[in-house]
Amino acid sequence: MKRTTRIVSLVLTIFLFVNIFSVHASAAGTEYKTGIAFVDASSLRLRSSPSTGSKTLDYAYDNEVVVLLGKTGDWYKVIYNLQTGYMHSKYLDAATRENAELGYGRITGNKVNIRSGPGTGYKSLASAAINDTAYIIGINNKWFKVIYGSVVGYIRSDYVELTEIPYENRDSVKSPLFFRGGKSTGVTPSASALNKVKPTASAIIATAKKYIGVPYVWGGSTPSGFDCSGFVQYVFNAHGISLPRTSKAQYGVGTKVSKSSLKAGDLVFFDTEGSGVSHLGIYIGNNQFIHASSSKGVTVTSLSNTYWAQRYYGAKRVL
Repeated sequence: MKRTTRIVSLVLTIFLFVNIFSVHASAAGTEYKTGIAFVDASSLRLRSSPSTGSKTLDYAYDNEVVVLLGKTGDWYKVIYNLQTGYMHSKYLDAATRENAELGYGRITGNKVNIRSGPGTGYKSLASAAINDTAYIIGINNKWFKVIYGSVVGYIRSDYVELTEIPYENRDSVKSPLFFRGGKSTGVTPSASALNKVKPTASAIIATAKKYIGVPYVWGGSTPSGFDCSGFVQYVFNAHGISLPRTSKAQYGVGTKVSKSSLKAGDLVFFDTEGSGVSHLGIYIGNNQFIHASSSKGVTVTSLSNTYWAQRYYGAKRVL
């Protein structure tokens, strides 16, 4: 009997350990970013696998930034403009410690420490919550250097999901504030310097349009699937603007604007259930808005569309 009890206890202990470990590991949800690299070629292919015979996913250009995830033979696994693929190491100038302005990233864990240095032995300066944003300005051996709130510190890179194209890459609608090509622009990184840079409507709309075609998922708030408020929250968070999670709560922020005074970047709200705000999107100009539609996923629609025109509720300006 005692032996049976010990075996049962051992099995339960192993089960609990495995589950605790799994929960902890899933809290991060992303891979370690091991370093960055600058493209050293006029045009470099991003491939689907580490082989010259594999599919070309995209092309990177001279001096553009890629984020390194690991190495297989002569190939680096990389993130280029939010796409994951492989690039030949011959055409990349790689570094594990470098200044790199990667824009805003999304925190993927709860109570994640922002530390004074790149390691768990350094003191905690702040604690970040899941879906918070941090502005990435460098990497140091798998730790991102970030501006988070009022502090400049370090966070383990597997707790950060990249949400923007690096500002010095040609497809970005933004320009670097602190670093270009690993070198200082002359502006010292700080929260106060960052907060002086107000995101533009064009930048927010460009981010929103990247997700056209992403399917509608009730409760979804990631590029694998969005609902209406999850989509708007995700897009604005990518530019450092925190919004509540639900459409009704989002209607409670910002400044009310009339339909005749709409500007690109305004939030437009609809009553689809006859009980107040239940849907929203982002006005993009020319009488159009982009939203996560339950029937079409992320799409662009005219405000004059009969269905939406009849259900228009109001608009708010948060920029």
